[in-house]
Amino acid sequence: MSDFDDTSGDQAVSNPTKAPACHLSWTVTQVSRRLFSVAATLNGADYDFVGNFKSLREAHAAGRLYATNLAHNRFKAAS
Repeated sequence: MSDFDDTSGDQAVSNPTKAPACHLSWTVTQVSRRLFSVAATLNGADYDFVGNFKSLREAHAAGRLYATNLAHNRFKAAS
């Protein structure tokens, strides 16, 4: 029996308050023909400006990296 199984066999979280919630996302906005702006968030409300990039691929890669590092550093500091 795992921590997620209760005695009836149903799936239940043993203590949901121990698990931090994270809304990991980034937004890419086309500013001009060849300029993309990136912002990232962990909570869905507060966005950090990441930067401006010359290609859509570069912008998404930067947003992904920034959001991942932000989440890693925040949860590392909390523990």
